[in-house]
Amino acid sequence: MTLIEDHAICVRTWDWSETSQTAVLLSRDHGMIRVLAKGSKRDRSAFSGGLEICTLGLMTTILKPSSDLALLTQWDLLGPMLGVRRSLIAYNAGMLAVDLIPRLIQDHDPHAAVHDSLLELLVFCDEHGARRDESLESELMGMLAWYLWTVLVAIGAMPIVDHDVLTGDPLTPADVYGFSAQLGGITQDPITIQLGQQNPSNMMVEGVWRIRAQTVEMMNSLGQSPPVQRFMERSKDQNIRLARLLGAYIRERTGSEIPAMQWLLTGIKE
Repeated sequence: MTLIEDHAICVRTWDWSETSQTAVLLSRDHGMIRVLAKGSKRDRSAFSGGLEICTLGLMTTILKPSSDLALLTQWDLLGPMLGVRRSLIAYNAGMLAVDLIPRLIQDHDPHAAVHDSLLELLVFCDEHGARRDESLESELMGMLAWYLWTVLVAIGAMPIVDHDVLTGDPLTPADVYGFSAQLGGITQDPITIQLGQQNPSNMMVEGVWRIRAQTVEMMNSLGQSPPVQRFMERSKDQNIRLARLLGAYIRERTGSEIPAMQWLLTGIKE
Protein backbone atom coordinates (compact mmCIF):
# COMPACT_ATOMS: atom_id res chain seq x y z
CA MET A 1 0.00 0.00 0.00
CA THR A 2 1.13 3.56 -0.76
CA LEU A 3 0.19 6.64 1.27
CA ILE A 4 -0.21 9.87 -0.73
CA GLU A 5 -0.72 13.42 0.51
CA ASP A 6 -1.28 16.10 -2.10
CA HIS A 7 -3.35 19.09 -3.11
CA ALA A 8 -6.23 18.04 -5.32
CA ILE A 9 -9.31 19.34 -7.13
CA CYS A 10 -12.51 17.33 -7.04
CA VAL A 11 -13.71 16.81 -10.63
CA ARG A 12 -16.42 14.14 -10.20
CA THR A 13 -18.46 12.57 -7.40
CA TRP A 14 -20.95 9.73 -7.03
CA ASP A 15 -22.97 8.51 -4.06
CA TRP A 16 -21.62 5.15 -2.85
CA SER A 17 -24.10 4.72 -0.03
CA GLU A 18 -26.13 6.92 2.30
CA THR A 19 -22.96 8.07 4.04
CA SER A 20 -20.13 7.44 1.55
CA GLN A 21 -18.98 8.72 -1.84
CA THR A 22 -16.69 7.80 -4.69
CA ALA A 23 -14.89 10.63 -6.45
CA VAL A 24 -12.29 11.56 -9.03
CA LEU A 25 -9.58 13.87 -7.70
CA LEU A 26 -6.99 15.64 -9.83
CA SER A 27 -3.91 15.87 -7.63
CA ARG A 28 -1.04 18.14 -8.54
CA ASP A 29 1.89 15.75 -8.21
CA HIS A 30 0.24 12.33 -8.55
CA GLY A 31 -2.27 12.83 -11.35
CA MET A 32 -5.89 11.74 -11.39
CA ILE A 33 -6.93 9.39 -8.59
CA ARG A 34 -10.26 7.62 -8.18
CA VAL A 35 -11.12 7.36 -4.50
CA LEU A 36 -13.60 5.86 -2.08
CA ALA A 37 -14.49 8.19 0.79
CA LYS A 38 -16.15 6.05 3.47
CA GLY A 39 -18.41 8.05 5.75
CA SER A 40 -17.72 11.30 3.92
CA LYS A 41 -21.32 12.53 4.25
CA ARG A 42 -21.57 11.99 7.99
CA ASP A 43 -21.78 15.08 10.16
CA ARG A 44 -18.62 14.16 11.99
CA SER A 45 -16.05 12.91 9.51
CA ALA A 46 -12.56 13.65 8.26
CA PHE A 47 -13.86 15.04 4.98
CA SER A 48 -14.92 18.65 5.72
CA GLY A 49 -18.58 17.90 5.10
CA GLY A 50 -18.20 15.71 2.03
CA LEU A 51 -16.71 16.02 -1.42
CA GLU A 52 -18.09 18.50 -3.94
CA ILE A 53 -17.16 19.19 -7.56
CA CYS A 54 -14.85 22.17 -8.25
CA THR A 55 -13.49 22.34 -4.70
CA LEU A 56 -9.82 22.33 -3.71
CA GLY A 57 -8.58 20.26 -0.81
CA LEU A 58 -5.61 18.59 0.80
CA MET A 59 -6.12 14.85 0.37
CA THR A 60 -4.65 11.83 2.07
CA THR A 61 -5.16 8.56 0.21
CA ILE A 62 -4.01 4.97 0.43
CA LEU A 63 -3.40 3.24 -2.91
CA LYS A 64 -4.16 -0.46 -2.93
CA PRO A 65 -2.67 -2.66 -5.70
CA SER A 66 -5.74 -4.89 -5.52
CA SER A 67 -8.28 -2.12 -6.15
CA ASP A 68 -8.94 0.56 -8.78
CA LEU A 69 -10.23 2.82 -6.00
CA ALA A 70 -7.83 4.41 -3.55
CA LEU A 71 -9.07 4.85 0.01
CA LEU A 72 -9.47 8.53 0.87
CA THR A 73 -8.70 8.87 4.57
CA GLN A 74 -8.76 12.66 4.87
CA TRP A 75 -9.95 15.69 2.88
CA ASP A 76 -9.19 19.13 4.30
CA LEU A 77 -11.20 21.67 2.34
CA LEU A 78 -9.00 24.59 1.26
CA GLY A 79 -11.13 26.25 -1.41
CA PRO A 80 -14.95 25.83 -1.48
CA MET A 81 -15.13 27.93 -4.68
CA LEU A 82 -18.59 29.24 -3.83
CA GLY A 83 -18.35 31.97 -6.46
CA VAL A 84 -18.36 29.36 -9.23
CA ARG A 85 -22.10 28.94 -8.55
CA ARG A 86 -22.99 32.63 -8.39
CA SER A 87 -23.55 33.12 -12.12
CA LEU A 88 -24.59 30.77 -14.90
CA ILE A 89 -21.60 31.50 -17.13
CA ALA A 90 -19.09 30.96 -14.30
CA TYR A 91 -20.85 27.72 -13.37
CA ASN A 92 -20.87 26.51 -16.98
CA ALA A 93 -17.18 27.30 -17.42
CA GLY A 94 -16.27 25.52 -14.19
CA MET A 95 -18.33 22.44 -15.03
CA LEU A 96 -16.81 22.23 -18.51
CA ALA A 97 -13.29 22.61 -17.14
CA VAL A 98 -13.62 19.76 -14.63
CA ASP A 99 -15.66 17.55 -16.97
CA LEU A 100 -12.79 17.43 -19.46
CA ILE A 101 -10.27 16.04 -16.97
CA PRO A 102 -11.39 12.36 -16.86
CA ARG A 103 -11.85 12.44 -20.64
CA LEU A 104 -8.30 13.60 -21.38
CA ILE A 105 -6.10 12.51 -18.47
CA GLN A 106 -5.05 8.98 -17.56
CA ASP A 107 -5.12 7.78 -13.96
CA HIS A 108 -1.90 8.39 -11.99
CA ASP A 109 -0.33 10.37 -14.85
CA PRO A 110 0.82 13.67 -13.29
CA HIS A 111 0.23 16.92 -15.19
CA ALA A 112 1.02 19.79 -12.84
CA ALA A 113 0.28 22.33 -15.59
CA VAL A 114 -3.24 20.93 -16.03
CA HIS A 115 -3.88 21.04 -12.27
CA ASP A 116 -2.55 24.60 -12.00
CA SER A 117 -4.49 25.91 -15.00
CA LEU A 118 -7.72 24.29 -13.77
CA LEU A 119 -7.19 25.82 -10.34
CA GLU A 120 -6.52 29.26 -11.85
CA LEU A 121 -9.71 29.08 -13.89
CA LEU A 122 -11.77 27.99 -10.87
CA VAL A 123 -10.26 30.73 -8.68
CA PHE A 124 -11.17 33.30 -11.35
CA CYS A 125 -14.75 31.99 -11.43
CA ASP A 126 -14.85 32.01 -7.63
CA GLU A 127 -13.59 35.58 -7.31
CA HIS A 128 -15.55 37.08 -10.21
CA GLY A 129 -18.62 34.86 -10.56
CA ALA A 130 -20.87 37.33 -8.77
CA ARG A 131 -19.99 40.23 -11.09
CA ARG A 132 -22.74 41.59 -13.31
CA ASP A 133 -20.68 43.85 -15.59
CA GLU A 134 -20.49 43.20 -19.32
CA SER A 135 -16.76 42.47 -19.27
CA LEU A 136 -17.14 39.29 -17.18
CA GLU A 137 -18.17 37.16 -20.16
CA SER A 138 -15.30 38.50 -22.26
CA GLU A 139 -12.70 37.84 -19.55
CA LEU A 140 -14.10 34.41 -18.83
CA MET A 141 -13.89 33.46 -22.50
CA GLY A 142 -10.22 34.47 -22.41
CA MET A 143 -9.65 32.31 -19.34
CA LEU A 144 -11.43 29.36 -20.91
CA ALA A 145 -9.54 29.61 -24.22
CA TRP A 146 -6.25 29.76 -22.26
CA TYR A 147 -7.26 26.74 -20.18
CA LEU A 148 -8.20 24.61 -23.20
CA TRP A 149 -4.95 25.51 -24.98
CA THR A 150 -2.86 24.79 -21.86
CA VAL A 151 -4.47 21.39 -21.35
CA LEU A 152 -3.93 20.36 -24.98
CA VAL A 153 -0.27 21.39 -24.80
CA ALA A 154 0.22 19.51 -21.52
CA ILE A 155 -1.16 16.22 -22.86
CA GLY A 156 0.73 16.48 -26.16
CA ALA A 157 -2.33 17.19 -28.31
CA MET A 158 -1.73 20.81 -29.30
CA PRO A 159 -3.07 21.48 -32.82
CA ILE A 160 -0.48 21.79 -35.59
CA VAL A 161 -0.73 25.35 -36.84
CA ASP A 162 2.66 26.22 -38.36
CA HIS A 163 2.26 24.22 -41.59
CA ASP A 164 -0.29 22.33 -43.66
CA VAL A 165 -0.99 19.18 -41.69
CA LEU A 166 -2.03 17.34 -44.86
CA THR A 167 0.87 18.16 -47.17
CA GLY A 168 3.61 19.39 -44.82
CA ASP A 169 3.98 22.59 -46.86
CA PRO A 170 4.14 26.07 -45.29
CA LEU A 171 0.81 27.86 -45.11
CA THR A 172 0.30 30.64 -47.65
CA PRO A 173 -1.82 33.74 -46.91
CA ALA A 174 -5.57 33.13 -47.24
CA ASP A 175 -8.83 34.45 -45.81
CA VAL A 176 -10.05 30.99 -44.81
CA TYR A 177 -8.26 27.80 -43.83
CA GLY A 178 -9.41 24.34 -42.85
CA PHE A 179 -9.04 22.59 -39.53
CA SER A 180 -8.91 18.80 -39.53
CA ALA A 181 -9.71 17.21 -36.20
CA GLN A 182 -8.80 13.87 -37.74
CA LEU A 183 -5.28 15.02 -38.58
CA GLY A 184 -4.94 17.44 -35.68
CA GLY A 185 -4.22 20.74 -37.38
CA ILE A 186 -4.54 23.32 -40.12
CA THR A 187 -4.81 22.59 -43.82
CA GLN A 188 -4.58 25.09 -46.65
CA ASP A 189 -7.52 24.03 -48.82
CA PRO A 190 -10.68 23.04 -46.91
CA ILE A 191 -12.91 23.10 -49.99
CA THR A 192 -11.05 20.44 -51.99
CA ILE A 193 -10.95 18.10 -49.01
CA GLN A 194 -14.59 18.68 -48.06
CA LEU A 195 -15.69 17.81 -51.58
CA GLY A 196 -13.72 14.57 -51.42
CA GLN A 197 -11.57 15.50 -54.40
CA GLN A 198 -7.99 14.43 -55.00
CA ASN A 199 -5.47 15.87 -52.57
CA PRO A 200 -1.67 15.58 -52.57
CA SER A 201 -1.59 12.71 -50.07
CA ASN A 202 -4.42 10.74 -51.73
CA MET A 203 -6.11 10.71 -48.34
CA MET A 204 -9.82 11.08 -47.66
CA VAL A 205 -10.20 13.41 -44.71
CA GLU A 206 -13.52 13.82 -42.92
CA GLY A 207 -14.73 16.61 -40.68
CA VAL A 208 -12.73 19.59 -41.98
CA TRP A 209 -13.98 22.86 -40.54
CA ARG A 210 -13.55 26.27 -42.13
CA ILE A 211 -11.79 28.74 -39.82
CA ARG A 212 -10.76 32.35 -40.23
CA ALA A 213 -7.22 33.44 -40.90
CA GLN A 214 -7.40 35.55 -37.72
CA THR A 215 -7.92 32.42 -35.61
CA VAL A 216 -4.99 30.67 -37.31
CA GLU A 217 -2.76 33.69 -36.72
CA MET A 218 -3.78 33.76 -33.06
CA MET A 219 -2.93 30.08 -32.54
CA ASN A 220 0.35 30.50 -34.38
CA SER A 221 1.38 33.26 -32.00
CA LEU A 222 0.66 31.36 -28.77
CA GLY A 223 3.48 28.84 -28.55
CA GLN A 224 3.83 26.19 -25.85
CA SER A 225 3.11 28.14 -22.67
CA PRO A 226 1.40 31.47 -23.34
CA PRO A 227 0.48 33.58 -20.29
CA VAL A 228 -3.22 34.07 -19.64
CA GLN A 229 -2.77 37.81 -20.16
CA ARG A 230 -2.16 37.22 -23.87
CA PHE A 231 -5.70 35.85 -24.16
CA MET A 232 -7.16 38.65 -22.05
CA GLU A 233 -5.76 41.15 -24.55
CA ARG A 234 -7.79 39.55 -27.35
CA SER A 235 -11.38 40.45 -28.12
CA LYS A 236 -14.29 38.42 -26.80
CA ASP A 237 -15.13 37.26 -30.34
CA GLN A 238 -11.59 36.00 -30.94
CA ASN A 239 -11.56 34.02 -27.69
CA ILE A 240 -15.02 32.57 -28.33
CA ARG A 241 -13.99 31.35 -31.77
CA LEU A 242 -10.79 29.83 -30.42
CA ALA A 243 -12.52 28.22 -27.43
CA ARG A 244 -15.19 26.75 -29.70
CA LEU A 245 -12.61 25.37 -32.10
CA LEU A 246 -10.57 23.78 -29.32
CA GLY A 247 -13.72 22.48 -27.63
CA ALA A 248 -14.97 20.85 -30.83
CA TYR A 249 -11.49 19.43 -31.42
CA ILE A 250 -11.49 17.87 -27.95
CA ARG A 251 -14.96 16.44 -28.56
CA GLU A 252 -13.73 14.77 -31.75
CA ARG A 253 -10.59 13.44 -30.05
CA THR A 254 -12.59 11.88 -27.22
CA GLY A 255 -15.12 10.43 -29.64
CA SER A 256 -18.13 11.31 -27.50
CA GLU A 257 -20.57 14.10 -26.88
CA ILE A 258 -19.64 16.29 -23.93
CA PRO A 259 -22.85 17.67 -22.37
CA ALA A 260 -21.01 20.37 -20.40
CA MET A 261 -19.69 21.79 -23.68
CA GLN A 262 -23.02 22.49 -25.38
CA TRP A 263 -23.39 25.97 -23.88
CA LEU A 264 -20.00 26.93 -25.33
CA LEU A 265 -20.68 25.57 -28.82
CA THR A 266 -24.26 26.82 -29.13
CA GLY A 267 -25.21 29.17 -26.31
CA ILE A 268 -22.60 31.94 -26.39
CA LYS A 269 -23.09 34.87 -28.75
CA GLU A 270 -20.13 36.53 -30.43
